[in-house]
Amino acid sequence: MRNLSPNTVIPFFSIISLYFYFLSYDFFLNPVMKNFRDFFFLLFCFSDLGFRLYQKQKNESPGPTAFTISILTASSFLFYSLRIYLDMPAKPGISTELSMIPKVRDFLLVLVILTSLITLVFQLLILITKQSEVAQTNLGRAKRSLLQNTLISLFSLAPLLIAVNYFSSKKNYNFDLSAIGKFSYSETSRSIIKSLDRDVSVTAFYPRPLEASGKEESWALSALRPEIEIYLEQLKAINPRISVKFINADVERELITDFQQVSNGMIVFRSLKTGADLGGNPYIEEKVFVQNKKDLEELERKIVQAINNVALPPKNIYFSSNYGEHYGNNYINQPTEKIDKFISTLNFFNFRIHELNYKSGFPDSIPEDADMIAFIGPSIEIPEIGRENIRKFVMEKKGKVFITIDPKSRENFNWLLDKSKLEFRDANLRQSPGRPEIIAANFPDHPITRLFIKKEVGVVLTNTGYFEKRTDRINPEYDEFLIMDSGFNTYIDSNKNEKMDADEFLKNYSLAAVLSPVKKQENENPANLESEGRFLIFASTDWVTDKMYLFNLNPVMAGNSINWMFQKPILDKILPKKEEIPVISLTQNQKLMIWSMGLFGYPLLWVAGLSIFVLSKKRKTK
Repeated sequence: MRNLSPNTVIPFFSIISLYFYFLSYDFFLNPVMKNFRDFFFLLFCFSDLGFRLYQKQKNESPGPTAFTISILTASSFLFYSLRIYLDMPAKPGISTELSMIPKVRDFLLVLVILTSLITLVFQLLILITKQSEVAQTNLGRAKRSLLQNTLISLFSLAPLLIAVNYFSSKKNYNFDLSAIGKFSYSETSRSIIKSLDRDVSVTAFYPRPLEASGKEESWALSALRPEIEIYLEQLKAINPRISVKFINADVERELITDFQQVSNGMIVFRSLKTGADLGGNPYIEEKVFVQNKKDLEELERKIVQAINNVALPPKNIYFSSNYGEHYGNNYINQPTEKIDKFISTLNFFNFRIHELNYKSGFPDSIPEDADMIAFIGPSIEIPEIGRENIRKFVMEKKGKVFITIDPKSRENFNWLLDKSKLEFRDANLRQSPGRPEIIAANFPDHPITRLFIKKEVGVVLTNTGYFEKRTDRINPEYDEFLIMDSGFNTYIDSNKNEKMDADEFLKNYSLAAVLSPVKKQENENPANLESEGRFLIFASTDWVTDKMYLFNLNPVMAGNSINWMFQKPILDKILPKKEEIPVISLTQNQKLMIWSMGLFGYPLLWVAGLSIFVLSKKRKTK
């Protein structure tokens, strides 16, 4: 214990504080707590440097090595803090490849690793050297003292190592050395995941490398598993309410009986429903497919989006039935025109369904507990007071409105579209002669369609109109974003002869759009928007009715649309991590130069260097 002097304790305290700062950086999200943490760790990490300066003032020479270690410890803290400060989100329209910040952050990461490791190694070497010097001065007593001090040091260090190992395993701490942060979550994602207040189970279905035999795709999936494990294991560290497990669906069949329609290559996110009506299934469930390296680019965004979907608290959706909609008793004699299957999907996602009619106060008012209102193919025009209340519901209460238009009805919602740059047009759209349906398989990049697998199968629609852009409208109240197009294989059968005539031509038609209020500030930060009002409007109704609901991507489009309406706007700002490998081309002269240097130049340099070294040694000996 005599060796536990300030010269020994303070450097180790400073170095250990530095490592604890690395481990505990993500413990706090509150800005005030972050500032307190940074202040205290700043004092701890600079304590060794302050002690060395104090020794110098007292004319006690600490030596250049001790000074170097203290400076490196302080520098490592500053490098790490600067690297975190430079982790700024990308601004819209600015490519990260055009900025020097990612390269600077990579360089700072190298400096952090080198300085933190050098300080620890050098301090251990100094301690060992001092112990050796003491042992040599007094061999008899020093041997016992050395053994005693070694044992005491080991026993003293054991609790610290156990604590570091515990926090490391809990935090799943790792250095992401990839240039784009490929294996780590952004601050945006971490804040969303950390705010989760309910239990979520994550089950990944992938084979282990040694279990992958037979199918070629099994080998590919087993190669993906280590990278997916890195991603998913971090979820438990960010939020302990998330549990993660891996199952090989081809081998461990007794473990998949609780799941429906699962196979290797997918990740299932689950949370328990709340409330009395569980609809036959106690879980809210979301599936994410990751089957190749390309899918890893957007894995972070898909994971956060899926967790957000299954962790949503119960929401109240009111379906209008006053104006001939497909909800309620309006189509009691035409069961295929009802939307019972669509409602079952919403019950699966833990939404509470209510009827919006005269009893609930509409059109004079909208219920206070309504989170969303839906109009599924109304055949009668909505009165002016109802239209005004719908606008106020979105603009003032930040409510959501889901609309499908029946082209054969009198309600085309142009009173709403007039406030944007879109206009609804009734048309007899066709893709194949004699076939009434069209398949919309063209999906612009949007969170609703981003999770689609096999987009080419498309959404099947009949009796559909389309939306046309009006460039003559200025200062609209709503911004529009088109999310589904027919594709360029569609034409308008104007004479309804079930075939394409000479005066009819193929064109792409817009079939669905999102309308959101124009932001008051052009650069308004989406992170400050907990929620925003939205309209989601489709140019057809048949695709959500029972007669067509189960075709192709229809149920997926319906479920994703409703879930996205309640999604936080900040989720859209999680950028994909595309790893671009630079291609370097060499001329023939450059190839010849490299070949000649490797074959002749490099060996000759070694021979010349060794010859000079040997000759200089001989001269010194003489």
